[in-house]
Amino acid sequence: MLRNGCRVFRRSFASKAAGGSSTNSQDSAGRRLGVKKYGGKFVRAGQILVRQRGTKFHPGINVGMGRDHTLFALTEGKVKFSRTVRPSVKRHSRKTRKFVNILPEEEYHAFPKEIEEDMYDTRLRLKQHRLEQKAKDRATFEKIRAELKEEIEQHRQSEMSERQARVAAFKEKMAAKET
Repeated sequence: MLRNGCRVFRRSFASKAAGGSSTNSQDSAGRRLGVKKYGGKFVRAGQILVRQRGTKFHPGINVGMGRDHTLFALTEGKVKFSRTVRPSVKRHSRKTRKFVNILPEEEYHAFPKEIEEDMYDTRLRLKQHRLEQKAKDRATFEKIRAELKEEIEQHRQSEMSERQARVAAFKEKMAAKET
């Protein structure tokens, strides 16, 4: 633009203040995890007891676990939290596990310490049973494998003897033709 023979530059300024950019400004909503029904509360079958990531609490008597580790009631009754102490492989250490149980009203107050210990013993017995079953399966597998090997060997020997008989017959035929 020319004004009085001189070039004039117009400078325009921002009409709005510059907005700064930020990173990591988004945040997801909380997942609402935690204990939903506390000890002593009456629950019906199917009600959620604990929502969790991982197994902070383990399913005990009459409690099921979903694939996202949610614990839920399998029967109706009162919620009872318990702990079991497990001996650890390392010396001077032990692991405690927290369990959530659902007990009928009449059993709730009479929940003995022996049941907690029995729960752990039952788990150990189950583990031992599985190991024994694997050993039995392994022994059965080895037995079947040996029988199959023996059968294959017998088949090979019979096949070899048939082949040798055919070769001998062929040689006799060839010797008879030559004479």
